[in-house]
Formats: sequence, structure tokens, C-alpha cells
Amino acid sequence: MSIQPYLFFNGRCEEAIAFYGEALGARLIMKLRFDENPQPQTMPLPQGWGSKIMHCTLQIDDATVMASDAMSDGPARFDGITLSVSAVDPAQAEQRFNALAAGGQVRMPLGKTFWSPCFGMLTDRFGVGWMISVNEDSQPAAPQPDQSRELVLQRVINVPREKLYRAWTEPELIKQWFAPKPWTTPRVESDIRPGGSSLIVMRGPDGQEFPNAGVYLDVVKNERIVFTDAYVSAWEPSAKPFMTGTVTFEDLGGGKTRYTARVTHWSVADREAHEKMGFHEGWGKCTDQLEALAATL
Repeated sequence: MSIQPYLFFNGRCEEAIAFYGEALGARLIMKLRFDENPQPQTMPLPQGWGSKIMHCTLQIDDATVMASDAMSDGPARFDGITLSVSAVDPAQAEQRFNALAAGGQVRMPLGKTFWSPCFGMLTDRFGVGWMISVNEDSQPAAPQPDQSRELVLQRVINVPREKLYRAWTEPELIKQWFAPKPWTTPRVESDIRPGGSSLIVMRGPDGQEFPNAGVYLDVVKNERIVFTDAYVSAWEPSAKPFMTGTVTFEDLGGGKTRYTARVTHWSVADREAHEKMGFHEGWGKCTDQLEALAATL
């Protein structure tokens, strides 16, 4: 059995959809207006109600919430009902709490309790009650790299994953962040699909260029990119494979993304060499540049 909340906003459903999209990263799955009803309307509607929302479905994290304007223009009431939303860490809890509380009323400020490191209660601008909490046992641990052959960089970035994905896949955007300044990226050729070729040329301050050829192994829009230098193009093996990279974009809601770059090397020696070359410093600086660019898109 599945129990899903159904909220009636009495004429403010459109406003609520936009509000929860901004506050919680809610995604609109479907929307049907009264004047789009495929069946004859059997109950009288308030005047001018045809453009109001008869039914909609929102996805908030892994939960489904349904909503409607109903057929009443009186004040919406949500007495005795409170929705609970979890956060991955106190920072996300604070972001969600403050966003939902805008124009509403705080019932219990965020704080530590015996059951949660961060918990608070509020009523939003529509009268819907919310509990925001961080569950200690549900917080995902940072991925631990395989010490023998892997290097990992992970950050929570205050940019929607769709923008980060664009910056990773559009050549003109890649040129703006891929090399740690003062290095530049004068040339980018990319066929973003499994089996597609990639060529990224980096140029050092002295003008020397370093071409990096490879292929994409897996591409899931806005979620994951996997690439390798084991092939240079059209499944032509490279002379010396060095690494396979996996970049993931996990939607945390509220416009935030858990960004993870995992690099697996062919040997321990390759991993050690990459680390000595400045993996953490270089990839970290590039991630700063990526975040700054994506925030402008």
C-alpha cells in the first residue's frame, strides 16, 4: 500500500508549484487544468476557474505529492497535517527550512534534539505544516576511494545539476573552466554519447599544448558521464591508457548538487603519479572554476 499526500490550495496551486520548486527542488511531473478535463464537468466551478489546476503531481526527492486548486476559492486549511522532509546534512536542512519559512511562520527553530542533530518545524505561506530534520543514520558517508588505484573529489555545489552537466558537455563552456588558470583550453571536440570521441587540448603558460584524446563510455543526461583515455577514437586503443573518469551529479534539492569526480587508474604507479602531479589541487581549482561558470548559466 502506498499513502501519498494530496494538498488542496483553493486557487493558489500554480503559486505553490513555483514556490516548492524553488524551496525544495520539486519537479512537476504532470499538470491538468479544469478546462483540459477530457470528461464533461459535472460539478459547478467558481467563475473564471477554468485555467486553475484540477490535478498535478510533484516529485520531491523520492516522494510524490499531489495537489489541486479544488473547487473552492475560500482559504485553504491544512489543520492536523504536517509534511516531513529529510535533509542530508545541517546545511541543507537550514537551506530548506529558510526557503519554506519565507512568508510563513516558524513553529520551532532549527536546533539539535535527542533524535536529530538538526530539527525544526514551520508553517509555510500556504498554511502547510513542515518538519525538517537530519537523520544521523541516513547521512551518506563520503565515498572512500580504493587506495590502490583511485582518486576521488567530492563537493556539494550550490548550483543545479543541469547547469553543471551543461558546463561538462558544451565545448564552448568546457573551454572556460577545464584547465586550472593560468592554463587555458584552446580546443575542445566532443561527441557526447557512449562511444563518442573526445579531444581536449590544454595549453600551458609557456604556450606548450597537451592534447587529451579519449572516448565516452557512458552518458546519462544531468546524472553521469564516464570517459577514458584507453581509446583515442572509434575504439582505437591508445598507446598508453592512464585513467577512466566517472563524474556524477546528484540532485540534493534546493538547487544544490553533490558533485563527485572519481578517477580510476590502470596501476598503482599511475595513481601515485597523478597524485604527485597535483590531482587534488588541480582538479579542486578546476571545480572552483566549474562552479563559478555554472552559476552564471
